[in-house]
Amino acid sequence: MPVIAEVIAASKEFISGDSVIVALKPSSMALSTGKVTLIIGPSGSGKTTLLSLIGCVIYPSSGEVIIDGIRTSGLSARNMAGIRLNKIGFIFQQFNLLAPLTAEQNVMLPLTLLGIPDTEAKGRVRKVLEQVNMSHRAKSLPKMMSGGEQQRIAIARALVTNVPIMLCDEPTASLDTKSAHIVMEELRKQAACGKAVAIVTHDMRLKPYADEIIYVENGQIGKTDVNEPI
Repeated sequence: MPVIAEVIAASKEFISGDSVIVALKPSSMALSTGKVTLIIGPSGSGKTTLLSLIGCVIYPSSGEVIIDGIRTSGLSARNMAGIRLNKIGFIFQQFNLLAPLTAEQNVMLPLTLLGIPDTEAKGRVRKVLEQVNMSHRAKSLPKMMSGGEQQRIAIARALVTNVPIMLCDEPTASLDTKSAHIVMEELRKQAACGKAVAIVTHDMRLKPYADEIIYVENGQIGKTDVNEPI
């Protein structure tokens, strides 16, 4: 499978007063298209920092992060934002849908930021809502939907720009088992269509859905397991 994102001996330190907090020790990993990768570790282990580096939300203190062939070290904040918008879709535990907007309006937001004309944008929104089986909720507000439905709308929003990488931060933590299964099946389907899907989680229910599992402990990547998906 082609590698779409690489973390090469990357670390992250934060300054707090006179102290230096090491959030991630030098670590290396790769994300490949066509795979679901779980990143598992206890709270404070560095897994969310690792996801933030891949997502171009923060810069590494040392080492390299390469996204689709682009070395991010030294890029301006504007260029980093461009990578996030054009290369990466984000999915969060709390869905991050805007309450006053309908499902289709929430999904359309990234296209508005990209300046896509309304006619094309509406067509793309309809297509991704169909992909996640949520066309019937197009006019619904978030408060009218279940948690699982809201997460599928969030997936549609991540898909609508046709980015190659999907990064998920605890996407099933607030979902029941049935809803978590539906969300994970959708993410597996996106990987099968050629996207790289990375999921930071504490949720051990997700292990059978993964192609590989990366364990993060004490601020560093430990072992990596290759899994046989269900």
